[in-house]
Amino acid sequence: MEDFKRAKQASIVDVVQRNGFNLEQESSISWRGVEHDSLVIDARKNTFFWNSRQEHGDPIDFMMKVVGVESMQDAVKLLNDPSLSRAEIVQHKTEPFQYSDRNSKDFTRANNYLTIARGLNPQLVATLHQKGFIQQNQNGDVVFVWAKSGRRVGAATQGTTIDYDENGHRGTIKRIMKNSEQDFGFNFSIGRPDRLLVFEAPIDALSYLSTHPETNNTMFLSMDGLKPATVTKGIQYMYELTGDVPNSIGFGVDNDAAGHTFFDRMMKERQFVIQETGEVLPYFNLMTHDRQIPQDRAAVLRGVGKAVGVDWRDLAAIEKAETNFSSKRELANGFDFHGGFIGGSDNVSKPYTGTQYADRATEIATQMKLVTKEETPDFELLVRRLQPGLSDEVRTKFAGKIGSYAQQFRKGYEPVARPIKDWNDDLKAMRSESLSAALGRHVYAKDGQQIVLDRTPNSDGTTHYQAVNRFDKTIGFFEADSPQEMAYLIKTYGYNAVDKQDERVMGAKAEQPRSKAQPRQQAAQRALAR
Repeated sequence: MEDFKRAKQASIVDVVQRNGFNLEQESSISWRGVEHDSLVIDARKNTFFWNSRQEHGDPIDFMMKVVGVESMQDAVKLLNDPSLSRAEIVQHKTEPFQYSDRNSKDFTRANNYLTIARGLNPQLVATLHQKGFIQQNQNGDVVFVWAKSGRRVGAATQGTTIDYDENGHRGTIKRIMKNSEQDFGFNFSIGRPDRLLVFEAPIDALSYLSTHPETNNTMFLSMDGLKPATVTKGIQYMYELTGDVPNSIGFGVDNDAAGHTFFDRMMKERQFVIQETGEVLPYFNLMTHDRQIPQDRAAVLRGVGKAVGVDWRDLAAIEKAETNFSSKRELANGFDFHGGFIGGSDNVSKPYTGTQYADRATEIATQMKLVTKEETPDFELLVRRLQPGLSDEVRTKFAGKIGSYAQQFRKGYEPVARPIKDWNDDLKAMRSESLSAALGRHVYAKDGQQIVLDRTPNSDGTTHYQAVNRFDKTIGFFEADSPQEMAYLIKTYGYNAVDKQDERVMGAKAEQPRSKAQPRQQAAQRALAR
C-alpha cells in the first residue's frame, strides 16, 4: 500500500520527461508537450491530460496508458525508483463561486475582438451583451458568463490581446474563473429548447449560430474542452429548465483527432438512457466540413483504387474513420483501431515520406477487394482482417463508422487543400478572401506613420499577414494569421485608412459573412433565455 501511495506521488513532470516527452512550461503549475501540444500536465494536481488521445490520470495511469506498462504492479515498481522526484499533492477545498472580475462599462474592445477578429454576427454579440451573457472586464478581455437558473455560477475569460510570442500558437490567453461550477459551462437558449448542441468553446457555439441564423428551439452549451461530464450536466440542466430531456444532442466539436475520438467515445461509452422509457438519447455529429478530403490524398487514393479495382472513396472512408486524414498518422477514433493507415507505417506520428502512403493504401485496397461483392465491401470483415482482436461490438461499431463515411463520400465530398477544423474557421473562411483584398487596397496611418499589408504564403497553404512600413517594407509592426486578426489589430492600434473609403472593413459595419443579413438579425433578436 505504501508503494502504491509513493508511486502516485512521483512527479508527473519528471515521469513524462523521463519517458522521452519534451515539455515546455506555460505557468508555475502547467506544462505542455513540445511535439504533442495536446499533452497537458498539471503539476499542482500531479496529473496529465492528453486531449487528442482522450487519456488522462496520475503517474500510474501515464505509465500504463501512454508508456504501455502492462500491469499496475509493474508501473508501481517503476515509479518507486528513488531517483524520481516526488510531488506534493495539495487538496484544495472548493469555495463558492464569486464573480471576481470587474465589468467595464465600455464594451468596445471585447466587441471588436468578437466581431472583427473572430467574425461573429454583431447583432448576436450585442444581444448577448445586453442580457449579461458576455461582458468586458477591467483588462479589456471577453468574459463569457456561466448562467444557471438566473445565477452566475462560473465564467470563462477570452483574452483580446493577440501575441503569439507571449501566448504561444493560440495567440491569446484563455482561462476559467476560479471556483466556477465543475462540469458546467457557458450556455444560452433560443426559443423553447428541445435539443442540445455542445461545442468545445463559446466562440465555436456563437460561430455556428452566426452561420445558421435559422436555428431555433435550441440550447447551446460550451464544454471549455472535451468533457463528457459537462454533457451529462447539460442534459440535467435542460431537464430542470423545461421538464424534458433534449430529443437529441449535436456535437459541434472540432473536426480533428481529439474531436473525433471524443465523439466516438461518447457514442460507445457515454450514451444517455432515459430512465422512464429505456430509450437511448440520439447523438449526432455536428462537426464542420466533415466530408472534406485533402486533395493530395484524394489523388493518390484515386490512382490506387483504379489500379487495384476498388472504389477509392471506400479507401478514403477507412482513412477518415481511422486518422481523419492526419498528416502525422495520428489516431483519430475512439475504438482504438490502428490497423489501417496507421498499422502499416514505420514512423508513426511523422509525415509520410516517399511512397509510404501509396504503398499502404495499396495493401489495404488489396485486402478490401477480397471482401467486396457487387462493388460493396464488407467493412466488418475487412476490420477483422486488418486488426484481429477487437471485440465484436467494437468491430461492428467501427465498421459502421467506415460505412457511413463511404456512403457520404459516394454522394459527394469536398476536395480541400487545407481542411477547416472548427466553426469559427468556417465562419472566417466565408469572407477571408474579400476581406484580405479590401485590407490590401489601402494605406493606414497613425501619428505620421503609414503602414500597408504584406501577405506571404506559408508552406501549409495558409497566409501570413504583417503590417509593414509603407516606404521601407522590411520594417514590420505587427502580424496575424488571418485577415480578421489583422483588421482587428489595425483598429486596436489606432490606425485608420488614409482615404477613409473602406471604413466598413475596420468598423462594426463590417461585411457580414453571408449576404442574407436580415434573417441573421431576426435570429439574433429572438429571445435568448437563461
